[in-house]
Amino acid sequence: MYTITRADAADILNISTRSLDRYIKSWKIRAKKEWKIVYLNSEDIKMMSWNNNNHEVIIPQKQSYENTENFGDSSTSSTWVVRKSDYDKISASFEKVFNWLREEIQRKDEKIEELSIKLGRAEEVTKNSVSLIDHKKSQFLLEESKTHLNKELSDIKTVNNKLEEELKYEKTTNKLLIAFVILLLIIAAVIWFVKI
Repeated sequence: MYTITRADAADILNISTRSLDRYIKSWKIRAKKEWKIVYLNSEDIKMMSWNNNNHEVIIPQKQSYENTENFGDSSTSSTWVVRKSDYDKISASFEKVFNWLREEIQRKDEKIEELSIKLGRAEEVTKNSVSLIDHKKSQFLLEESKTHLNKELSDIKTVNNKLEEELKYEKTTNKLLIAFVILLLIIAAVIWFVKI
């Protein structure tokens, strides 16, 4: 599909390589770069060469400025008579249509060039931006890590509450044990004084 080099395509289309580059930039011809060689789409080149070779050229035929002379072949059943004033009107209207079409083509070419520039800018932005799939994947991972952290935080809170309960129990047990030891010491001291 991409088999024709720039030089070969320029020879086929009978244009310069700079003109060919303009066609490539305006997306009229698809191109693919392999290493340092640019290959062009053979179908696009065929279409361009076909379009270049098949232009219709309208050549004014013999015209009559009098009512008696006919346009066209005398063997046909229909003939046309064209007066000079009619011919001038027709050629003026054709010239207006031609000028209007030329201006319209120029406007379209400017629009295509503007859109090509916008497309190039958009491609640059998309090259430097994160794809939607990667963005959604990172959002999903972020949400998953948040839920994981919330679960771990709730587990830590329950362990903390359990440890606080055990600490309260140990404190009260220690206080009771100290009170019991003090009571035993007092009883031992009283018994010792009574014996003396």
